Amino acid sequence: MEEALASLVQAILSGLAIGCLYTLIALGYNLTYVVNGTVNMGQGQLVMIGAMLMVTFTTFLDLPFFIALILVGLILGILGILLEVISVRKFVQDKTSVNWVLSTLAVGIILQDLALFIWGPEETRLVSPVGEGMFEFLGAGIYWKELMMIPAVGVFLLLLMLFYLKSHWGLWLRATADNKVATNLNGVNSNYTVAIAFGLSALLAGLAGGLITPIYAVFASMGLSLGLKAIAVAIVAGLNNAKGIVICGLGLGIVEVLVAMYISPGFREMIVYIVVILILFIKPNGLFGTKETIKV
Repeated sequence: MEEALASLVQAILSGLAIGCLYTLIALGYNLTYVVNGTVNMGQGQLVMIGAMLMVTFTTFLDLPFFIALILVGLILGILGILLEVISVRKFVQDKTSVNWVLSTLAVGIILQDLALFIWGPEETRLVSPVGEGMFEFLGAGIYWKELMMIPAVGVFLLLLMLFYLKSHWGLWLRATADNKVATNLNGVNSNYTVAIAFGLSALLAGLAGGLITPIYAVFASMGLSLGLKAIAVAIVAGLNNAKGIVICGLGLGIVEVLVAMYISPGFREMIVYIVVILILFIKPNGLFGTKETIKV
């Protein structure tokens, strides 16, 4: 009984750590979707770029982990703004066009190929700044490097919320999400706010990539799987509901670990996507999403 409880607690803690990663990436989809109805289909590749830059900064430039993490976030934020200008802005002028889907996918593939050229296909992993020790709770053990994901992501989400609710840029983002035309009429260029949203989205991807480096092996083709899982979280929760995305992201992490532990590691992704299909069949707008109306 005690062993079963310990295994369950370990699965939940590990699942929460993984779920925090999915949540951070998935919120990037939410940020851009609520502002202009688009998402970056290359978000997973941005996570990968963040991870590879993190390895470069800490291994070759010998930067401290958290300094490198901040630098990675800033670089990815700038990259996200450039991505919006190059692969999204032109294509959303036609309201019926979905060419931005192909263009952001193309950018993701380009980034992956560049990463393969620069860093090669080999896997790498960083030494954790908190060491390889374990935290024990109710007989369960989890590595500190996994556990640190939870408070780290919590701090990032708190800072994001403060930015969104308290800053002028956050006010512009909320105004643009509510009514882009009215925002333009009030003197705020919606192109700027959309670019900010894509920058923040990419920044979150970069932070996720940086945080993952001590926990999992990182490599140039890792982005696709992460991006698919994160967008599955966002769609199941409802792309327009940030709170729902947090809940579903954490839930996905726990479900993945439970499936791997009690059924089979080979089924963890298959069962997750089966659940996604079933949920969307029952609730097409997601568990927490709302049917949107066109604002005029």
